[in-house]
Amino acid sequence: MSDYFGYAGKTVVVTGAASGMGRALTEILVDLGANVYALDRVEPPVPGIAKSIIANLGEQASIDAAFAEIPERIDAFFGIAGISGVHNTFMETMTVNFVSNKYVTDTYLVDRVVEHGSITFVTSNGGVRWETPAIREELEPFVRGGDWDDVVGRLTAYEAEFGSIPGSLGYIFSKRALNLWVAEQVSRLADLRKIRVNAVLPAMTVSGMLAEFAEMKGGQDKVEAEVGPAGRLAESVDMARVLAFLGSDLAGYVSGSHLSVDFGMNALELAGIAPDRLGWTLRGVLSRQAA
Repeated sequence: MSDYFGYAGKTVVVTGAASGMGRALTEILVDLGANVYALDRVEPPVPGIAKSIIANLGEQASIDAAFAEIPERIDAFFGIAGISGVHNTFMETMTVNFVSNKYVTDTYLVDRVVEHGSITFVTSNGGVRWETPAIREELEPFVRGGDWDDVVGRLTAYEAEFGSIPGSLGYIFSKRALNLWVAEQVSRLADLRKIRVNAVLPAMTVSGMLAEFAEMKGGQDKVEAEVGPAGRLAESVDMARVLAFLGSDLAGYVSGSHLSVDFGMNALELAGIAPDRLGWTLRGVLSRQAA
C-alpha cells in the first residue's frame, strides 16, 4: 500500500505532546512511522517516540534548551501546546499561546524545516474574525516584527493601559494574533523553501483544558449547550486526524489555511444563521468595562 501521508522516517516535532490532541497526534504520527520529538512540561506517555523533551514554552531559555536536543533537519512541526487563560495572567497566556510560537518559528523553524516541509499551529475557533479590518488593525502591532523581548514589551504596555486584562480574554487575543501571524507567514515561508504553514481552529474539545473552559462559561452544562450541529463535543482525536492531514504529503498544496474543525458552527455564523459572538475588538470590550 502506498504511503500517502509520507511521514515514514521523517523528523517531526510536536509541542503539547503529553495530553489531549497533542498526545492523540503523537500516537498517530508514531503509528505512521515518524520520528517524533515530543515536547511538553511533563513526560509524554506515548511509546515509540524518538525523544521526549521537557520544556516550558513560557520561558525563552527553556525553548532554546529544548531545540538544542532537536535535529537540525525538521520535516514537520506541530505547535499544539497552549493554556486557557482561566487561571493564568494575560501575559502568561499571550506568551505561551502566541509569543513562543512566533519565537520558535523565527529562531529555529525558518532555518531547520526542510524544503516542502510543513508548519501547523493549533489556534482556536475562539480566535475567529481575526481577518476583519478592526480586529486585524488591533493585532498588527504585536504580529509584525520584533523579537521575544520586543513583543512582550508591546503586550506589557498594552495591558498597562487598562490596569490588567483577564487571562481568558488573553486566550482569544492570543489565538487571533496567531491566526493573523500564520497568514502573514505564507509568502515568507514559501519563498524560503516552499514551506507550508497552516492553522487548525478547534471547537470545544474534550481535553485537559475542558474543565477550565467549563469554569469560565459557568458550568459543564453551558459547554454542552453549545455543541452545534455535531450534537457532541469534539474529541482530541478529531483534531489530531486533521492535524496529521495538514502536515502530510496529502496536503502538499495547502498553505495559509485556517481550518475551523467545528462541524460547521463558524459557517453558520458567517451565513447569518447563528449569531456572530466574536465580532468585537479587545480594546472595545475593555473600554466598555472601564466606562
